[in-house]
Amino acid sequence: MALPKYDQIAGDLRGKIVRGELAAGQALPSERELTDLWKVSRATVVKALDVLRLESLIETRQGTGSLVKERVPLARTAGERYATAVATGNIHTAGEYAEILSAELLPAPKHVATGLGIDTGDSVVRRHRVTFEGETPTATSYSWFTAEVGEAAPRLLQREWVREGTTRYVEMQTGRRPHTGRDWWSARLATEDELELLRLNGPAAVAEARHVAYDAEGKALTFEVGITPAGRWARTEEYSMGH
Repeated sequence: MALPKYDQIAGDLRGKIVRGELAAGQALPSERELTDLWKVSRATVVKALDVLRLESLIETRQGTGSLVKERVPLARTAGERYATAVATGNIHTAGEYAEILSAELLPAPKHVATGLGIDTGDSVVRRHRVTFEGETPTATSYSWFTAEVGEAAPRLLQREWVREGTTRYVEMQTGRRPHTGRDWWSARLATEDELELLRLNGPAAVAEARHVAYDAEGKALTFEVGITPAGRWARTEEYSMGH
């Protein structure tokens, strides 16, 4: 079932803010412009903007309209990072960069094998990174690929930053375009390694997101696990609770 129009509008604007297409202090399109663009009533646009205000993404000033608030701590999904790479050629937004900690061939653990649709113990490529905003670590993440994908995309085994992002790079090397993404979310206590990488004082909560990107044939392109500190907003959902 399609999302309500106001939720679609909020989602579109939220994505542009998260990807850095709408920077802090920048004005959103006016209510009239959004009304014309989406072919909806002003009330629908107002409701969409109310959602973004509640999420502390925007603020409205008399005579100025709605502006993007100063950067809030956000946890960008793998799908949003891919969209950024397609749109800009760069996986990161302004101020972001990644330190690649490892790029190696390993036997697939059970959860990775399940995600990639292969057998436990099969050879897979694993890339481990820490992402920073300025000097602050915002996430540590792992990307896993089958050995077949690794052969077609050799940069995956180099301990170097892939500017366009690994999923986009795999698409360019193999011709297999991401068609569907599936995400799982969980909250837990950080491990000792995560406390050190994210510069947290333990015990500390983190969010873990597992992501699989599938091609048009339903075959997994990549399996990713991202860990972010508590307090970074990842997503919101609104749904009917009526009878």
